[in-house]
Amino acid sequence: MSRLAFILIALAAVNVCSAVAVVYSKHLSRQQYADISQSQQVIDELDVQWSQLQIEESTFSEHGRVDRTARDRLGMVTPDYKEIVMISRQP
Repeated sequence: MSRLAFILIALAAVNVCSAVAVVYSKHLSRQQYADISQSQQVIDELDVQWSQLQIEESTFSEHGRVDRTARDRLGMVTPDYKEIVMISRQP
């Protein structure tokens, strides 16, 4: 009877260890899923920021805006026809 009791206790211990391992594995799985979800949220936010920056860049690099800024802030003007000098390269 003592041998049977020992086997039953060993099987119970193995069963408990297995249950604890399953619970721990499930906990790690949920923790990793939460990390992935948080990382995905950060990726989505960065994607929105990137889109906004691309729109802003296209707005600021528009030819008319560059021309207007050059005239207003820097006082630049288009040269007269007589002021233009053509330089050609001689072979």
